[in-house]
Amino acid sequence: SCVFCNTEDLRISSSPSLEAGPINWKQQITISCTWTPGSMKFADIFVGEESIFTHPVYGPIVSQEDPEARLFFSQDIALGTAELVIKDITEADNNAFSCMVSRIGRGNPVTLEVLEPPTAGVSGLTATPDFTSVLLTWEAVDGATNYNVAWRASGTEDWNAADVPGTEHTFEGLNVASDYEAKVEASNDAGIREGIEPAEVSFTTKDNQTCYVDSCSNKTYANQHSNCCNARPPHPVGGLTVHEAAYNATTITLSWNIQDNTAENRIVTGITATAAKEGAVEGDPAIEPQELAAEATTATFQLPGPGDYIFKITTKNDFSEGVDTSAMELHTVKETTTPPPPPTTPEPTTKKPTTAAPTTEAKEPTEGDIDLGTGGENIDCGDIQSIQPFANQQASLKCTVPDDANFAPSDITWTFQAGDATPVEQEQIINSEIGVVTFDNTTSILTIKSVTADTVGFWKCNAASEYCTFSVELTGASVGGNAGTTLAYSGTVLLVALIASLLH
Repeated sequence: SCVFCNTEDLRISSSPSLEAGPINWKQQITISCTWTPGSMKFADIFVGEESIFTHPVYGPIVSQEDPEARLFFSQDIALGTAELVIKDITEADNNAFSCMVSRIGRGNPVTLEVLEPPTAGVSGLTATPDFTSVLLTWEAVDGATNYNVAWRASGTEDWNAADVPGTEHTFEGLNVASDYEAKVEASNDAGIREGIEPAEVSFTTKDNQTCYVDSCSNKTYANQHSNCCNARPPHPVGGLTVHEAAYNATTITLSWNIQDNTAENRIVTGITATAAKEGAVEGDPAIEPQELAAEATTATFQLPGPGDYIFKITTKNDFSEGVDTSAMELHTVKETTTPPPPPTTPEPTTKKPTTAAPTTEAKEPTEGDIDLGTGGENIDCGDIQSIQPFANQQASLKCTVPDDANFAPSDITWTFQAGDATPVEQEQIINSEIGVVTFDNTTSILTIKSVTADTVGFWKCNAASEYCTFSVELTGASVGGNAGTTLAYSGTVLLVALIASLLH
């Protein structure tokens, strides 16, 4: 028994702390004891009910008194401290440790709990491939809280990995008719145990098979003995185009082709055409989808009014479920349905003969030199001015900013669209083959050095932070008229001045 016991003076701790739960294996832990120094106060560490010096496993190691050994005990009686260092801990070190100090007694223990990785590998790994995905499943492993799952294309080095908590996982985005490898390893917070090989499986995604046509039945087969050619989804339609019957009309016709499916003998059993208005709210008129025949290449929709619409054409067969086989196109129906005015041809100017010497002095351009019908009036938002300039002459388009506008001329940008082609932004215009085009950002004047067929189309000026777009349509350049008269207007023919309020 202890005559002078005072265990309240004895304190024990560990680093890292054991209060947060199990300590991952392979780490180092230090168990420390402290007490008030005094005469004849010597420390010992107990493992359970036995001194560490007589413990059958720890005793021989501690007795070496080697700081580099897996266990090392030291004490400083002058300071009243003692430490036991355990390196590379494993589940075998799961014990209760306490301090014993002479003339004080034995304090309360701390319990070491070590977490090791799963001791077994994954089994029962199977792969169920589809056209562009694969489902992997496996059996649960004792001690595993998650699994490291990975795939790669056969013959490559890099793995695409994911950590999942369950016993199945699906990888998407694979290529059809391609060879892959997959592996799964069991793990927990302590990691993956070294020396255990992962479960592995090889698989091939569904194939785009070579098809044969039976000349007798006119049916398509993968070979002469099995009808498996249909076991693949169709391709989306190609060449999807939106056609307007009239300017900004609400009756819209779509056209497309199915050449990609025909080229590979892919079966298409039907086509669905849909139209949806962006930002539609409850109460807006519904646009019914259209179920079309497999060979259909057109569809016509009657739209309820202006707005942005998304048209989607989807091909179908027995194997298209879960596969994206749609093609989409965005189209805008504007507020106005008034077509642009027809192009005007300038009346040729007749000049009386003269014996005076010809002059080469050019007349300075003014807005009154050519009356294009604007009359100096503001152009309403959405109106399109139609202009037919002389061929091979210089033209200038100007977008004037009112004094009370909340933007500057430098905020104006221009776009150009030739027919149904994709609009070209200002930065692209400079580097394109449209023609020699310059911009003056201080006045927002766009200058076409020479009007040609390449410059025929819609020229639009857009105000930053505004939704209103003002357009000028250059129709086919005229080759008629009196060239001398045209030159007399000067080398810069002011086609139009968009003197319009770009405010709301």
